[in-house]
Amino acid sequence: MTYLLDTNACIALINGAPQAVRRRFQRAIRRHSAVLLSSVVAYELWYGAAKSQRREANTERLQAFLTGPLEWSDFDDEDAREAGMVRAELEAAGKPIGAYDVLIAGQARRRRATLVTSNVTEFSRVGGLKCEDWGRVKK
Repeated sequence: MTYLLDTNACIALINGAPQAVRRRFQRAIRRHSAVLLSSVVAYELWYGAAKSQRREANTERLQAFLTGPLEWSDFDDEDAREAGMVRAELEAAGKPIGAYDVLIAGQARRRRATLVTSNVTEFSRVGGLKCEDWGRVKK
């Protein structure tokens, strides 16, 4: 299975996510699932660290996270094409999502990756995109 981490999932892991989230992340790694970090998400993380009041500490924590067991996933031409299709579909349906979320959704959908996010409501508007919230308790 392939997972792509949304920005909020990365922030949760960087900031000491609840045990359930850390457990799911470690289980995915142990099972040799591909856990992808999009270059779009990396941009959002770097931006957040740069504008924070604790810039140095947050930059160090981000660097430590980025050297972990994640696979880098550059946003390429095919991802751009898919993201363009996602945006057009959502606009036609009158259900747009944020600009960076469109890029992340397009990349995840094209790569047939399950998007790990706490923002399932927004991303569920994207047809053909699988989403999981690792912080949500399964019943």
